[in-house]
Amino acid sequence: MNHQIAQNNYTASKGNIYPTLNGLASHTYNVGQTIDPFTNTFANSEVLSEDFYLSSSFTVFGGMQNINTARQNKATYEASGYDVDVSKNTLALNIASNYLQVLLDQELLEQAKEQHEVSLQQVEHTQKLVDVGNLAKSNLLDIQAQEANDEVTEITAQNNLDIAMLTLAQLLDIDSVQLFKIVKPEITLPANPALDGPEQVYAKAITTQPDIQSAELKYESAEDAKQAATGALYPKLQFNATIGTGYSGASKQTYTTYNNDTLGYISGSPLVAKVPTETEGNTIPWGQQLNQNFNKSFGFRLNIPIFNGLQTNMAYRNAKLNALYAYYNYENSEITLRKNIQQAYADAMGALKRYHATEKSVNSLQEAYNYAKEKFDVGMATALDYNTAKTNLTKAESDMAQAKYNYIFKIKVLDYYEGKPLKL
Repeated sequence: MNHQIAQNNYTASKGNIYPTLNGLASHTYNVGQTIDPFTNTFANSEVLSEDFYLSSSFTVFGGMQNINTARQNKATYEASGYDVDVSKNTLALNIASNYLQVLLDQELLEQAKEQHEVSLQQVEHTQKLVDVGNLAKSNLLDIQAQEANDEVTEITAQNNLDIAMLTLAQLLDIDSVQLFKIVKPEITLPANPALDGPEQVYAKAITTQPDIQSAELKYESAEDAKQAATGALYPKLQFNATIGTGYSGASKQTYTTYNNDTLGYISGSPLVAKVPTETEGNTIPWGQQLNQNFNKSFGFRLNIPIFNGLQTNMAYRNAKLNALYAYYNYENSEITLRKNIQQAYADAMGALKRYHATEKSVNSLQEAYNYAKEKFDVGMATALDYNTAKTNLTKAESDMAQAKYNYIFKIKVLDYYEGKPLKL
């Protein structure tokens, strides 16, 4: 909506550069004594008058105010378009983040189910060993406690997945969460990914990121606004032209007659001057009056600002400050972008290292768990030893899954800064 309003303002400001043309028409009844505008005489009866005008005005010179205002609104309109892109990109990143969260929660739920199933099998196996007297009942109680904990972990993982699915569906504006399904892609992480360095990413981002382009255009808009405010300090020369006509019910036709009274004699001539008498006739026809009353005017008007309660001067000072603020905001946007890219790159490298570390940990703890299970199954290890190995493995698998998806998201953030599409 703001983008559309900015476009309308830009279109209107362009129109201010062109000449204006306005028409006027009036249909008026005057009752009582009034001066008829066309006969310039007093009328004491009801008089119908009609006026028709066309007027035009054009600013010959106005300190470039209209032109600079149009430039200002154009930059503002273009900046608002980039603001829309910023909102779209932010939404896309949020969707990507929540999508990866759903994938992570699905993986954690699968792990929790597997661990719970292993615990159930272990309870059954331990019960048999207790029944035949190979293990003490305390071992069974410990395993049953572990199974209960694994069940709680599974329920928690399911709840987390449900919430993540709900959040993602709401971001996508999907009504039915029950019918909402997602596709799980095959994800493989390279051992040594070829990533562009922070400076390379920044060199691309500075020309593609909409927030940078928006800040730059807003600075240009503020500079144009300052130039427009400067123009208000200069004289303004306008050309005005008007054409019009009108009709009056009081405008009558007159006839001149001469009576027999002698006014005088013309010397050296047989002619005799008679006394004239004017007789008022019918109202002059509408079309004839419009033709007779047709008038036109044109001229120039020079407006010189001398003192306007400091309003013009203060507007110029504020425009200068706004331009300076916009410039600092533009510079700060570039600095913030560079810092964010450096942080994103460091986060990506850290996440990759953490993933490889957790991967090694899972491999080691998997062997430790297998060994503890074998010993426990033959009664050579306690339930505490078995549960400890199992808990350590579960935590390591969870850490590895989180590290994997965290690394994927950090890579997507770098792709975003480079202007690449967000896809797995």
